[in-house]
Order: sequence, then C-alpha cells, then structure tokens
Amino acid sequence: MTSVTEPVLDGIKELVNIGIGRSAGSLNALTGHHVTLNVPDVSISRIEDLKDDISYPYPSFSVINQDYCGSFVGTTLLIFPQKSAESLFKLLTGEEGRNEENDDLWQMTLLEVGNIIINAVMGSISNTLGNKLNFRLPEYREDSLDHLIDSSSFINSKYVIVTHALFSVEDQNIQGEIFLILADQSIDVLASSINEKMKIIKEC
Repeated sequence: MTSVTEPVLDGIKELVNIGIGRSAGSLNALTGHHVTLNVPDVSISRIEDLKDDISYPYPSFSVINQDYCGSFVGTTLLIFPQKSAESLFKLLTGEEGRNEENDDLWQMTLLEVGNIIINAVMGSISNTLGNKLNFRLPEYREDSLDHLIDSSSFINSKYVIVTHALFSVEDQNIQGEIFLILADQSIDVLASSINEKMKIIKEC
C-alpha cells in the first residue's frame, strides 16, 4: 500500500487524536469523572494479520460498529474486552454488574459510548479533510476477533487501519481498540486527502 506513507499515518493519528479529545469532553460530562483518552499508535495492517496485531488476546469482545459511505466506504469498530466494558458500564450507570434485568441498559450504554467516540473520530477526519460521510445507525454485538474479521462486510479489502486507544478514568484502566476498516480504494482516497491537506499547510 504505497499511498500510506509514514507522514500519512502521522496525519491519521493527529486527526484521530483530535476526535478522541472531543469525545473525552463528552464522556467527562456523562460520567462526572475526569476521562483521558489518547491514541499512542496508528498502523496499517493486512486484514488477515489483524488478530496477530491486536494488543490483547481476549477471546470475546463487546463491539460497537458503525458503517458509513460517501467519500470513504467502510466501517469503524470500537471494541472492548469484557472487563473494560463492565468497568465502563459501572462507571456510567452505577450498576454493579450486568444481569438479565439490565441487559437492555447495558447495550444502550455501550452504544452511546460508541456513538460518541466513533462520531467524534470520523467527524474529525471528514470535517478536517472536507470529505462528506453518511452514517448508518451504530450496532452492538459480542463476538470473537476471528469471527468479527470473517464476518466483516469488508473482508475482501486487503488492509485495515488500526488505532490503539487507551481510556484512563481516574484510577481505572479501561482499554479499547478502534478499527477503521476501509475498502482499499477508500484508503487511497484518505491518503490523497491527507497529502493534499499537508501540501496546503506547507504552502501557507
């Protein structure tokens, strides 16, 4: 993927950082606690190598995904190991744990978190680069990484952009991953948009 150079990855990292910074403010308001989110690393991986690149080998995840089309065609996934999802749920609702009676609340809570973070990240990318995106409603599911990859509607794409997101909530460590899965041509469009933006900045 020659179009995705190191400066392009740095540009993606900066855009995602801006979006996550905005979502942190919204989560601060929701939780009443100081929430810090950052993106220490952004990389591009072959989709078949994704399970080897993920930073934790847990068998099952809570997954919020949102598809979009327009200048880019793809899906963004926000995934949490179950312990991190439980910590988020307790923080946001005060519930001690998940059970049959609060299962709907569990899904609604994690969907809201996903909606905040994914929209902030993708909004940062599309607004800064001037690319229009149309979003579908976010979806919640619980799945293994292998099945998640195999069932992706973009499995025929060769590459996925991976950002490692660390959620810090006071004394808690809540970890998540953000995956930007784009059709191959969309990755080229994203890279071209970032290169053009950097060119304009240099000329100013």
